[in-house]
Amino acid sequence: MKLLCLGCLSLLLASATAGARSIALISDLNGRYGSAVYHARVDTAVAALVRLRPELVISTGDMVAGQRQPPLLPAELDRMWAAFDLAVTDPLVEAGIPFAVTPGNHDGSAFPGFDLERERFDAQWRERRPPGLVLLPGSQWPRRYAARLDGVLLVAFDGTRPGRLPASEYEFLRRMLEEHSRAADATIVFSHLPLWPFARGREGEILDDPDLLALLHRTGVDVYASGHHHVFYAGVDSAGLVHLSVGALGGNARSFAGERVRQSHGLALLDLASHSIAVGSLAAPAFDAPIPREQLPPTVSGPLGQLRRLDGPAPLRP
Repeated sequence: MKLLCLGCLSLLLASATAGARSIALISDLNGRYGSAVYHARVDTAVAALVRLRPELVISTGDMVAGQRQPPLLPAELDRMWAAFDLAVTDPLVEAGIPFAVTPGNHDGSAFPGFDLERERFDAQWRERRPPGLVLLPGSQWPRRYAARLDGVLLVAFDGTRPGRLPASEYEFLRRMLEEHSRAADATIVFSHLPLWPFARGREGEILDDPDLLALLHRTGVDVYASGHHHVFYAGVDSAGLVHLSVGALGGNARSFAGERVRQSHGLALLDLASHSIAVGSLAAPAFDAPIPREQLPPTVSGPLGQLRRLDGPAPLRP
């Protein structure tokens, strides 16, 4: 396997420049319901991240394989989180790489009947606040919070149920963005479900919420990152907001809506320069080459409009 180096990242991200901020994103690492075993590609991806040493790794949810019926037992969930620590958390901690999280439907679903998953998610992360991140007042780590990574504002919320956001979730997001986004050099919001239907078979599993989209636009958010659809895609909406769908590392790779060819498993990379943002990817099995942009649809359409594929750097929003 070829070793991935910082020079390779510069080749992958067209706008990589001296002084740029680097953030990696991973998602949907879980296997089958109840599984405490991770695919070997997860180990390979984490090893690639340790070599790259981004300033932060973000998970957009589904770190363990909960949400099974009949419900999982406490001991089963504990084994799953212990396996996740061994595969992901511990290597990142040992490398000194901060790790920020948000719940997914498998590890912390907001649907009724999954109280135990939510309790174990909170217990797993409650005392593990990432070094280098400054949590802002009003944060409710780890389910929803705002934090600063120097000049970058990060806002996470619980987006594990399709449709419109519950009023409490929307109000939290509104308050954090209105209070803090104006002073930030760049703003990244992340959760589990996307606002656009990227994947075939998951067209209805989105945050179909025009008020949420309007809030992201009004407060100058630069990137909205999500998981759940198991495909990598970077697209720009009509207001210039970048929507990043983070590909899966575990489970099934999926095809885009309207297509049948499954995309490679992979992880995503953000490169924040002083005036622009670039989005890249690293594809399985070796995580030493990007997912070719020509394999991504030129546009993605949904109830909230159309995204145009991002083929180069996007300017940071004013």
